[in-house]
Amino acid sequence: MSGGPMVDRSRDAGAEIVSVNAAVLAALATTVHPQDPVGVVAIPASGPIDDNRVVVLVDISDPGNMGTLVRSAAAFGWQVAVFGGVDPWSPKVVRAGAGAHFARPLVMLDDLTVIGEQGLAMIACIVSGGQPPELFAHETALALLVGSEAHGLPVEVIAACDGAATIPMPGGFESLNAATAGTIAMYLLGPGVNGRSESQDL
Repeated sequence: MSGGPMVDRSRDAGAEIVSVNAAVLAALATTVHPQDPVGVVAIPASGPIDDNRVVVLVDISDPGNMGTLVRSAAAFGWQVAVFGGVDPWSPKVVRAGAGAHFARPLVMLDDLTVIGEQGLAMIACIVSGGQPPELFAHETALALLVGSEAHGLPVEVIAACDGAATIPMPGGFESLNAATAGTIAMYLLGPGVNGRSESQDL
């Protein structure tokens, strides 16, 4: 492994630096032509919902879309919750996230009803028939639900939500992919506040 700023920064952060040969590097990495360095980390435990802006990824199956949504959420100050879909810690998802996975713990959900129990207004991101996302920006605490690329959110999930948001597309296209739609909606709904207080008025 060659030296350089990345190695120096990793060492300064407390990482153990181990030099390996090309064969070991190829075994560690999942790309065809891996470049050093390769990070080996423990997957963080699922965190609690503690923000007033949470994007809930429901059955997102494309690794690129999930990684992009994790990255967008980190950029806009949102927390990420995952319900079903591709493993958010799979190598392709982590690469697409470009380090955003480590900004704060992901929330792994077994049941979507937990969202409403946290005092968050549930807003479904749907292809058509909803309100412009910015109309929900006044909500003190909300969860934006983004569904799978092929089928969107299940009808029963949409019915259980407090509102539905649709991104206007005057250009005449029928839909955007999940990552693009979720990113635009998060931006229009405004940034989150990390570390939501239990005493905060929801």
